[in-house]
Amino acid sequence: MEPPVIDDAQAPELLSHAPVSVLAHGQEEIMTIPQALEHDPSAQVNITQDPDGHSLNGRSLQHVPGNYYAMEPHRTKSDDGLTTVVAPAERAFSTTRPSPPSFAQSEFHMIVRRQRRDRGADSLKMKVSHSRVPHLDSEWEFAGWGEMRYLDISPENLRDAETRLKGPHEVLGHIAAMSVSGNDVSGSVFYAFPLVVAAAGIYSPLCLLTASLLLIFFRPLLVELASTVRINGSNYVYLLQFSGKMLSLVGAAATLLDAVATSAVSAATASAYLSSEIHAMPISTSMLTVLFLIALSVLALAGIRESASATAAVFVFHIIAMLVLVVAGIVHWATHDPHSTMLKQNWALRPGSAIETACALFYGVCVAFLGVTGFECTPSYIEVIRAKDYSAILRNLIIVSAVFNTVLCLLACALFPVSTIVSGANVLSALGSLAGGRWLQILVLIDAVSVLLGGVMTGIVTTIQLLDRMAHDHILPRWFSLRLPVTGSQHIATLFSSGLSLLLYVGSGMSLSTVSYVFSVAFIFQIFLFAVSSLLLKVNRPRLSRPPHSGTFTLFMAFVVVIVTLVGNVILAPIALGVFSASFLLVLIALVAISAQPTIMRFILLSYSASPLSRWKMTRNWRHRLISWYKSRRAARVCVWIKDDYIHVMLRALLSVQENIPDARRVIFVHAYRSIETIPSELHPNARLLDEAFPTITVDLAFAPGIFNPALVEATSRELDVPRSRMCVISLSRDHPRELAEYGGLRVIM
Repeated sequence: MEPPVIDDAQAPELLSHAPVSVLAHGQEEIMTIPQALEHDPSAQVNITQDPDGHSLNGRSLQHVPGNYYAMEPHRTKSDDGLTTVVAPAERAFSTTRPSPPSFAQSEFHMIVRRQRRDRGADSLKMKVSHSRVPHLDSEWEFAGWGEMRYLDISPENLRDAETRLKGPHEVLGHIAAMSVSGNDVSGSVFYAFPLVVAAAGIYSPLCLLTASLLLIFFRPLLVELASTVRINGSNYVYLLQFSGKMLSLVGAAATLLDAVATSAVSAATASAYLSSEIHAMPISTSMLTVLFLIALSVLALAGIRESASATAAVFVFHIIAMLVLVVAGIVHWATHDPHSTMLKQNWALRPGSAIETACALFYGVCVAFLGVTGFECTPSYIEVIRAKDYSAILRNLIIVSAVFNTVLCLLACALFPVSTIVSGANVLSALGSLAGGRWLQILVLIDAVSVLLGGVMTGIVTTIQLLDRMAHDHILPRWFSLRLPVTGSQHIATLFSSGLSLLLYVGSGMSLSTVSYVFSVAFIFQIFLFAVSSLLLKVNRPRLSRPPHSGTFTLFMAFVVVIVTLVGNVILAPIALGVFSASFLLVLIALVAISAQPTIMRFILLSYSASPLSRWKMTRNWRHRLISWYKSRRAARVCVWIKDDYIHVMLRALLSVQENIPDARRVIFVHAYRSIETIPSELHPNARLLDEAFPTITVDLAFAPGIFNPALVEATSRELDVPRSRMCVISLSRDHPRELAEYGGLRVIM
């Protein structure tokens, strides 16, 4: 067995005062080291014993005034019990002013001595537990003792990791990526006009244009967020990275409700549009809505690329149909009403006073803001959008919304009385019939149904990507991310999405107006959370690299726009806030309950142990089942990459993991090192301290050879069998050569 090595903090005093055996000129004398070096500066020195009588180290020393340098160890075969030990080379020890051991070092040795004395194979970290439940001991929460190890990551492992990171990745083209959200954005022309005209009258075209241009304040925020965290999941992912678990669940509930409401409203609107044009429909509007939702779910099972191809075809057809309608409407306006008589009549109905005009414009913009829905769905499938296309897609969506909403609403006001538009008739279908005849009316009808069903697909894709992300983050069960072998589509997530849409529609009494209330507030709340995410990015993660940096004024204006718009819509329809709040709370409570299973199980176990059930003969054995169930819900392994050995940083990291990942049972601090000498000296002692301080968490320490980069993180993920979604990092500085998006799910916790 190899003898121990003297700790650096103990060496100065021991080397100065311990009696040594000096071999000089073939004779052995006992003296202290200073005396030995005065006798012969080149003497070979062996330490015999310290004041406690323990054997110590042997070193070859060279005298330097005031200091002793440990050189290569002098190994001798001694017959008198003297011990020779390997000591680190080139370490200086002062004998004039010996420095005391640091707090971490002294605590470390205290822990080691206590653990060697008290720790058995199955011993706990706490010996006395003052529990309020006397029928439950401490063993059920004990997570085990941590360990330290050096990872064996070879260059081949790193190359394989880089190959996996750069492997085949499904990416949509510009038109296909734009069409997924574009159908919902551009499809608003078929249901927004009556609502806006009822609020603003002849000012409706101006309100629709203003609402579209207000999205300019949100485009920089979305680009900045996507450049920082390029992961599907929209506000759920952003709030998880920049805040914590609870706010991320709020973002998940908002995104899920917005996506489900998008599908339900689009399907119901398409059914209503079709039923109003075809009076001899063999089935009811409600049943047609259900059939549309089921049919689009089947199409989504073909995979996102095939679904995107279908939505792209619908989007292109819609743009062509709208261009034809605009040209036909302008020609009819110029030839049949060159003096704009109808427009003047509608203008005469405008509000008389300045206050009434301001109110009409205010409420008109608030309602028109709902005519750009779909814009918020784009971040939900960001991983399949090329980085260089994302900003352009958002810009083009704003342009499409501004041009078609404004021009078509102006044509409607120029060719129809305001009362006809407000009545809820299919305005664009009537415009097609007036401007081009029956053929154009049929073209607009086909376009309306197809583009509204494209909006259903937008909601389904958004829901699928969110559920898949939450399954990878272990918030939801893993089977949500299962894929069909042929198409690669997430079939369980797809069916769950359509089921939620049907549940929302049926739960609202199959009423389009009730679902629309949920949809309206959900959209505004979703873009409000984009502004919140951007604010938290600037406040909580200011050091993260994000090349497109949005300004403070842009963020302020985004908050102003969304708050004013929400207030206006709630004033117009107070029931909308109530219906949304009820739906949102149901979704949020369900998500919190699923994610907090370990906490719920712990509460059930403690309640059982404190109740008479733990003493009754029939229920006495439930304790073992509950403990087993609790441990199965708390079996996650989490890695935290750490650069330095500051114990307060390590403590904050553990507290963050404990708060945001309640199912974490083992936390592995991982340090990337280039050489052994660069490893912080107090990293291991501090890990041992924290391991003893957290009985319910096992604190491990691992050292990964190399430079911290995406390839090393991926290789370490494979080596430790920890998914990348459970890989955390304390922080990334602005001068870090890689962006957070390149790490594919790495979570920043501080």
